[in-house]
Amino acid sequence: MDSEGASQIISALEVIYTPTSTNEDRLKSQQFLDTVKLQEESPFWGYQIALNNPNNFIVKHFGLGLLSDAIKTKWNKYDAERRITVRKYIMELNYRVLEQDPRYIKEKLAFLWVEVAKRSWGETLKGGDQTPQLLLESWVDMDTNLTELWRISNASRELTLIIFRILFEDVFLLDDMIVLKRMTIIQPLCVMLVSSMDIFAAKYKFTDKWTLFKANEEGWFSIWITELNTALIEKNSEYVTRLLETLKTCLNWPLSEVIIKNDVLSTLLQCFLSGIPKAQSMALDSMHILLTRPYNNEEHYQLVINKVFDSMDTLSQVYDDLQFDPKQGVDEAKYPIIKKFVDMISCLYVCVFKVNDNNNQIEKYLRLVLKATFNPSLIVSGLTLDLWCSCLRNDDFLPLLEKFVIPELLQFSADALVYYEQIDDHVSKTFSDIDFQSKSEYQAFCSGYRKKIRDIIRLISCVKLDLTYDWLNVRLNTYFSTPYGQQVLSSTFLNNKTEPYLGALSQFMIIECFINGCIRWKIWYSSSKPDYDEKLENILGKLETLSNQLIALNIKEPSLLKKEIQNFALFLTMLKDNVLFTLLEKIITTATMDYPGVDLEERSEQSEAVRELRYACGIELNRMALLMPESLKAIYPDLENVVSKIMPNLSYHEKISFKSFLLTITLKSSLDRKEERFSEIVDPELIAWSEKSTVVGLSDLPWFMERLGIVQIAEYFQKRGIDANSDLLAIPIDEEGKKLKNELSKRWQSLFPVRATRMFIHYSIQSIKNDEEFKMLQELWRPRIVPILPYIMRLLYQLQSYHDPSNWKDLPVVVQSFVKYSTVERFWEAGASNKSKDEFIDEHMKAMQTLRDFADSVGHIVRYTREYTLLVISAISSLGSVFYDLDEVPRTLLDSIAIYKPNSTIISPGVSTHGWKHILNVAIRPILKNCPVECAPKFMPAFLPYLFDTLDILLCEKWSHIMTDNYNASGPTDDDEMTEEILEENLTRQLTTVVVLILIDIIGQVGPNSKQKLNTLQIKMRKIIFNDINILASFLKLLNHLISFKDSKCSFNAILLLKSCLADVLIKDESVDEFFTVEVMRTLLTTLLAQNSNRDSFYEGMYVFTVLFLTLCREYKSTREYLRGISYGYDIDELYEKVKKVENFKNQRQLMIEYFDYVKSAGGASDEIADTHGSVERKRQEKREANLKRVNEKLIQKHKDPSNLLDDPSTENGAFANLFGAA
Repeated sequence: MDSEGASQIISALEVIYTPTSTNEDRLKSQQFLDTVKLQEESPFWGYQIALNNPNNFIVKHFGLGLLSDAIKTKWNKYDAERRITVRKYIMELNYRVLEQDPRYIKEKLAFLWVEVAKRSWGETLKGGDQTPQLLLESWVDMDTNLTELWRISNASRELTLIIFRILFEDVFLLDDMIVLKRMTIIQPLCVMLVSSMDIFAAKYKFTDKWTLFKANEEGWFSIWITELNTALIEKNSEYVTRLLETLKTCLNWPLSEVIIKNDVLSTLLQCFLSGIPKAQSMALDSMHILLTRPYNNEEHYQLVINKVFDSMDTLSQVYDDLQFDPKQGVDEAKYPIIKKFVDMISCLYVCVFKVNDNNNQIEKYLRLVLKATFNPSLIVSGLTLDLWCSCLRNDDFLPLLEKFVIPELLQFSADALVYYEQIDDHVSKTFSDIDFQSKSEYQAFCSGYRKKIRDIIRLISCVKLDLTYDWLNVRLNTYFSTPYGQQVLSSTFLNNKTEPYLGALSQFMIIECFINGCIRWKIWYSSSKPDYDEKLENILGKLETLSNQLIALNIKEPSLLKKEIQNFALFLTMLKDNVLFTLLEKIITTATMDYPGVDLEERSEQSEAVRELRYACGIELNRMALLMPESLKAIYPDLENVVSKIMPNLSYHEKISFKSFLLTITLKSSLDRKEERFSEIVDPELIAWSEKSTVVGLSDLPWFMERLGIVQIAEYFQKRGIDANSDLLAIPIDEEGKKLKNELSKRWQSLFPVRATRMFIHYSIQSIKNDEEFKMLQELWRPRIVPILPYIMRLLYQLQSYHDPSNWKDLPVVVQSFVKYSTVERFWEAGASNKSKDEFIDEHMKAMQTLRDFADSVGHIVRYTREYTLLVISAISSLGSVFYDLDEVPRTLLDSIAIYKPNSTIISPGVSTHGWKHILNVAIRPILKNCPVECAPKFMPAFLPYLFDTLDILLCEKWSHIMTDNYNASGPTDDDEMTEEILEENLTRQLTTVVVLILIDIIGQVGPNSKQKLNTLQIKMRKIIFNDINILASFLKLLNHLISFKDSKCSFNAILLLKSCLADVLIKDESVDEFFTVEVMRTLLTTLLAQNSNRDSFYEGMYVFTVLFLTLCREYKSTREYLRGISYGYDIDELYEKVKKVENFKNQRQLMIEYFDYVKSAGGASDEIADTHGSVERKRQEKREANLKRVNEKLIQKHKDPSNLLDDPSTENGAFANLFGAA
C-alpha cells in the first residue's frame, strides 16, 4: 500500500469516529481496517501512519496498533532482516516522541519497545558462536539506545522510564508467556542494567559477551535515585511521580547491594516529607517492599531496619502532618495515604528485637502505632489491632508493652468495644461511605473489629490480671452509678439501639473478655512456678467476688440478662463447685422468669427477646451438665423434682432443653440405673416417630402437607376470597388468621420429634472419655435408632419433595400459589443482598402482619425441619456402626436428598443452591468424616459413586448458567433481578467450595513432598476410591469439572487434589488413562490458557499437565495422536523428546509454555478476535492493570499470614457444629 493506502486507512478511521457516520458505513470501515491488519505490509503501514500523523492521536494509535498486531501474530514467521526492520520502526517512533503526546501514546510506544525486547534482546547469550549479525539480531545496543532516548528531551526521558517500568513488570511481576520462555537470559540482563558493573560482577558469572549489552557502568538505578533527589529539591512533582513509578517496580528483585549503595531509604523518607500525595503513596509502597523483600546479606537487612527505626521522629511527623479534622469531611488526598502509612508501620513490629535501641526508638515506634490505634477511622485503627494481639501473645514483648502502652491500650479497647453501626452520629461513620461499598460490608467489618478488640482486652487481662481487675471494678462501679447505668438496672426492656442498652452491653462484653483472660492465664502461667497455686487462689477469689456482684445487679432486661447468663457459664469453667449451686439457681430462675404482659405465643421484639433468653439458659444448663456432671449428680433427685414442677410452664423447646440437661448428667456422671433413667427421658420423645399420625404424615406428600396445616390455611384463604393472583403482602391478617396462626405455631413446635432426637444424641456424644463409654452409648442408642431411621429418611424425602413444583399439580390453584410462596427463601447475606440487615428485618416484620406470614412461616418450618433432620442424621453418624452397618442407609439417604426424575439424570428442581450448600455442610461432610475406618470398605462403595455423580450433575447444571457465552447477555432489568443474579452466582461458588472441601476431607490434598500428613480415614478412603473403578470414574469426572469451572480458588484446589492422586491412579487402568488423555488434559489445557493470571494455579496446573504428558505419551501412541489433534499441528513427538531429556521441571516448564503459547495463538485464544481495536486495547490494559494490582498487593503484604484459600465462613457449618450454640 502506498501513500494513497495510508490515506484510505485514515479515511476509514475518520468514518468510525465521526458522530454523523451511519452504522453501515462504520461497519464497512471496520471490516476494511480488519483486513489491513492481516496484510504482510501492515507493520510498514503502521509505521508510516504513526510517523506522518504526529498530532492526530487516534490515527497515530491505530498505526502503533498495526505494529503491535504484527509483533504478536507474525514475529515468529519473520526472518532476521524483517525483525530488525520492525525494531527500527519502533525505535524511530520512540525517538520522535513529542511533549504533547498523551500518556496512552507514550505507553503504547513503550509497550512496543518492550514487546520486541522480550522476543529478541540477549538471544545470542544462550550460547553458540558470536557474530556481528547475531549481536545485531539480539539488540546488543538496546541499553545504548535507551541512554540516547533518555537524553533527547523531557518527553523521551519520561518514555524511557515507562519502557523500563513495563519491562520490569513483565519480567519480574507478571507471568508473561514470552518472558517465561527466555527467563534465564532476560532477568540477569535486567539486573545488569540497573546495577553497577562491580556489583553485578561480584554476584554473577558471565562471559565478556554480556558486557557488550551494557552501556552505563554505574547502572540505571543510580541515575534514577540521583534524578529523584534533585526533583524532590526542585519540587517537580510530575517528574518525582514518574521516577517513583519505575523505581517501585525494581525494588523487590535487584541485588541488595544496589539498594544499600544508593541509600534508597533516605530518598523515600524525603518523599514522605514532600507533601506530594502520589509520591507519598508510592514511597510507602516502596518502603513496604524493602521491608518485606528477601536480602542476600543479613547486614543489608539490618541496615534497612536501623534506618527506618532511626527515622521514627520523621515518621511520627509525617503521620501528624497527614491528619485532618473528620468533622470537616474526609480529606480524599490524605486519607488513602494515612491507610497505607499505618499498614506499613504495622508490619515493623517483627523487626523490634533487631533494633539497636540506643535512642528510645522502640518506645517511639510503639507510641506511633498507639497513636494510629486511636485514629477515628476504624479502618486505620483496625490496621494496628493484629499487631497488638501478636505482641501480647509474645512474652518477649510484654516488658515493652507494660512499660509504654498497656494502660492506654486497655482503656482504648474498652471504650472501642461498642456497636458503631448502631450509633448514628459516631465520628467513624464519616469514613464509612469511603471505606465500604455497602452497609452490610460496614457491619461485617465492625463485627471483625470488635472481635480483635475483645481479644486485646482478653490478652491484657491474662498478662496484667491484677491491674485489669482493679480497673474493671472502677469502670463497672462508675458506669452503673451514671444515669444510663441506673436506667439499665431499673428497666425491664430497653431499645437496643439506645445508649443505655449499648453501654451496658459493652460492660458485659468487657467482663466476658476478662473471664476469658483468666481462663487463658491458667494455660499461660506455668503451673511449675512456686507461686502458681497462690496466684490461682487469688484469681478465683476475684472471680467469685465479681460473679456475686453481677448477680446482685438484678438485671431484668432479657437481652442483657442473656449476656449475663452466658458470662455466668464462663465463671463456672474457672470456679466450678465454688459457685455451681448459686449459678445453677440463677440460670434456672432466669429460664422460668415471668415477664408480665409479654405473650410468648406472639411474634414481637419483646417476646422474641424472652424466648432467646430462655434458649440461652437451656444451652448454659447443658454446658454445666457437661462440665460438672459429678457435682450435679449429688443433687440429681432435687433437679428432677425442680424440672418436673416447671415443665407445665415451659414451651416444647424449653422442655427438651431441660430433659437434655438431665440426660447429660445421667450419661456423663457415675449415676446408677443409667439405662432405666435414659429410657425414662428419651423413649417418651422417640416414640412419636412411630405414632400413627407421624407414619401417615410421612406416607405421601398430600398427607405431609396436611400435617403441616396447609389444608387449614387453604380453607382460611377461601373464606378470605384469596386466589392465585392475590398479593399476600398487601392483605392484612385478621383475628381469625391470627388465631389459626397461633394454633399452627403450637403444632409446629412438636410437628416431628427431630429436635428432641437431635439434642439427645448430640449431648450424649459430647465429652466421651473412653471406648467403654462409647460402646455403652451405642448399646443404648442402637435399638432406638434402627427402628426410627427409615422414618427420619422418609421425612427428609418429603421435605425435599415439597419444593418440586411438579408435585403440586393436583393441588387447588390457590394452594399451589401459596406453596410456591412458601418455597421462596428470603435470607440476608452480607455483600450479596442489596438491602441492609436492618432493612431486611424491617421488611420481614411488616410481612408478619399480612397473609404472606403464613407462607413465610410454613417455608420456615419446612426448612427448619429439614435442617434438624440433617442434623439428626449427622448426629446419628457419630454413633459409628449404629449408622454405617445398616445396608440400606447409603442409597436411602441419597435417594432422600437427591430425588431424580424417573429414568433420567435430572434432579428434581426446587431445592435452592443455598439449601444444597447446607445439605452438604450439615449432613454429607460429617457423614464422610465420622465414618469409622472399619466401616468404610462396606459403606463407601455403596455411597461414594452415587454421591459424586449427584454432585457432578448438580454443579454442572448450576455452572452452565454462569459459563455460557450468552450468560446475562440481556442484562438484569432492575436492582432486585441484579441482586438475585449476583446472589445466585455467589451461592454457586460457595456450593462449589463445599464440594471441594468434601473431596479434601476424603482424600487429603498432600503431595509427595508435603509437610501435611493424611489421617487414617483418608489413607483408607484413598485405597477404596483408587482401587474401585466405579468410584474412581465418578470421582475423576467430578474433579475434572471442578478444574474447569470459572472459580480460580476452587479450580486451583481441584488441581492440587488431582496432583495428589496422580501417583496412585496413573498407568493402572487403560480406561482411566484414556480419561486423563481425552478429558483431563484437554480441561487443563483449556483452563490454563483461559485463567493464567493466577500464578500458583497456573504453575500447579502446568506441573500436572507435564506429568500427564510425559507419563501418557510414553505409554500410549493414542495420547500423542489426540494431543496432536487438539494442538493445531504442533509436533507432539518432538515436544515429548525435548521435555523427556530435561530433568529440571523449571526447564520442562519453559518448553511446555512454548507449546501452550503456540496453542493459544493458533487457536485464536485471544481477546482480539472479532473486536474493534480500541476495545481490544482497553481490555488488554484493564487485564494488565488488574494483574499488576494483585501482584503489588501481594508484594506489600508479605508480612501478613497467608490466608487459607478455602477459608470462607459462608461454606462452614459453624452455626451447627458449635458445641453449645447448636440446639
